[in-house]
Amino acid sequence: MTIHIAVICSSEFAQRVQTIESELSSIKLDYYLYNEPQQAANLVRELKPCDAVFFSGSIPYIYAKEICESLPIPSHYLHQDETAISTTLLSIMRRDELSTIQEVSMDLVEPQIIHNVLEDIGFVSIPKLLKIDPKMEMKEIIHFHHELYEQKKITRAITSVHAVYESLKQLNVPVVRMIDPKSSIIKGIIDTKNMALLAKSQSAKIAIGYIQLNGDTIDQSKELLLFSTLFKTRLIQVKNNQFIMYMTQGDVERVVNSLTNEEWKQLSAVPFKLAFGYGKSIEDATQNAKDALKFTKENSVNIITEKKQLKGPYPHQNKSIELRTKEPKLVEIAKRTALSPANLSKVLLFSRTHPAIEFTAYDLERFLQVSRRTTERILKKLVDHQYAKIVGEEMTYQQGRPRSLYKLNIPTFI
Repeated sequence: MTIHIAVICSSEFAQRVQTIESELSSIKLDYYLYNEPQQAANLVRELKPCDAVFFSGSIPYIYAKEICESLPIPSHYLHQDETAISTTLLSIMRRDELSTIQEVSMDLVEPQIIHNVLEDIGFVSIPKLLKIDPKMEMKEIIHFHHELYEQKKITRAITSVHAVYESLKQLNVPVVRMIDPKSSIIKGIIDTKNMALLAKSQSAKIAIGYIQLNGDTIDQSKELLLFSTLFKTRLIQVKNNQFIMYMTQGDVERVVNSLTNEEWKQLSAVPFKLAFGYGKSIEDATQNAKDALKFTKENSVNIITEKKQLKGPYPHQNKSIELRTKEPKLVEIAKRTALSPANLSKVLLFSRTHPAIEFTAYDLERFLQVSRRTTERILKKLVDHQYAKIVGEEMTYQQGRPRSLYKLNIPTFI
């Protein structure tokens, strides 16, 4: 199988990769060229059908990251690592016979890398360094090198940005580009290929869907046709208002990740529940879909994966809740408190995302979307077993009793 990869890069980088294309088996590269890395986001919008996207560095990727996160295919970039830094420094020190590395200026996304390299080889002095920020204008990077050269503080500049290289040459500043080692480029592209293959294999796996319509049973043909067309499959009736669908995980992900709130509302004139299950077999996927339906509220979608992760509810949220506990510490907490793995996972997710360490029962209730009684029952179990404690009170209104402030005593990032 040939994997088609879109390469977003400068013309110079494209020429470099083209010399090693023969060593990349089962890979077809299509190049999208920019003059400045800020143009990377617009190039992503122009992509023709491909299996993955590869960026020539972290800088163009940063500019395109937001749009890449909405793509149905994986994206990856060439990391500027110790090998690139060491190769570039060795090349310039040997060729230009510099007396000290302090004669050099460098712009980097991660300056700490060069500190690591020089520390490992016993260098005390360092080049003049500029950390590249995504919001930084190219002229700021150019000015950094040019000013140091004009002040005779450097004799050579090293840049990670092709556009900066061209501008410094016009200003007669001795400059070299950061060297991207052949081995690093090959590894980056092969890693991108493997990401594409993994995405394809996951996308082709079986998925079972259940749809439950809660409206008038006399005429549901319009709603059924819309759902059938949307998921490109046939609906089979299993109960009065319940239907089953057979499809792939790729079909499911394509739909739930692309539809807006308004588009979901327009799908059905009657209330509906939609649930999907993934699994290693049809039986596993079917059971997971049935279980997902139990968690699903009106006009929303939930998914249970083969690893027993509950994803959703779409379109309002895209949380991932663990329904199965393997971590020994969490198993112990679940047994002692008699909390289900799902509720325990939700509490941990709440702890990771809540803006403050302290919280009220109301804060947790809103996050869990359950009743106050259920929330207080969960908190009581945690407090009784010293996995949470009351640390204060909050009074944000003039009348009534103050709210207790809680703090968890659980390893949040297990």
